[in-house]
Amino acid sequence: MVEGQIREEIEGAGETHPPPLNVREFLDSPEFRRFRIGMTKLLKVPKSELDHRVRTAKAKSPRAGNPNAPGRRKKGLDLPS
Repeated sequence: MVEGQIREEIEGAGETHPPPLNVREFLDSPEFRRFRIGMTKLLKVPKSELDHRVRTAKAKSPRAGNPNAPGRRKKGLDLPS
């Protein structure tokens, strides 16, 4: 009996959830609109400046040219594609 009670609590028995939004409803939601406006303001960087920042970051990276740097794949390992 106790196991049945625990299972009901875990599964959220008796709770009602709103139906999931479709793509159009999600894109039109006020939360997503606020997010999109914020990201647009944040990401307003000209392409030339962005390219320059990426090149500079790659050149200054302490991992550049270091095959033993963290996040690098080991050569010779057969990893699934």
